[in-house]
Amino acid sequence: MKACTPPSAPEAAATSPVGGTSSAPYDFSLWYVPEDDHVASRIAERLREEGFRGFTEHQDQAAGTSAILTAMEAIEASRVAILLLSARSVGDRWCQRVSQWNLFRSIQQRGPRVLPVCVGLSRAQLPPFLQHLVPLEYQNEFFFQRLLASLRARPRGGHRRVPPKGAN
Repeated sequence: MKACTPPSAPEAAATSPVGGTSSAPYDFSLWYVPEDDHVASRIAERLREEGFRGFTEHQDQAAGTSAILTAMEAIEASRVAILLLSARSVGDRWCQRVSQWNLFRSIQQRGPRVLPVCVGLSRAQLPPFLQHLVPLEYQNEFFFQRLLASLRARPRGGHRRVPPKGAN
């Protein structure tokens, strides 16, 4: 098992399938409940075969470390957060919390893009705080093509939100 410690600077600037070099140590982080490990393993394996670097929650956590600290470090170190959402995970408090942390970082701190992956769920069954995001459906025949395209998409630009009038 790998620890969550982000790679050293030379490794962090490695060539990425996105093109050029990536400043994020991980191209993706993958979040899921242990019962969905078979799906998560298949996704992570395919992404690594394509050259993406990633953190896979229940596979890459080092024993004896803080799950909260590990999650926060992986979120900080990732360019895209993949949330594996199934009937088991949407009701799981830890999965909800990690999803919220990823979403908060994405919105407030221009952190990783959040990519929900539905496994046997409709968009209406997603937690309300994720329903505004366009999900991928794992069972769709074009799932891996769409996932790879999403990961290869250029990182968000440096544009800032325009503050509401009168906010100054």
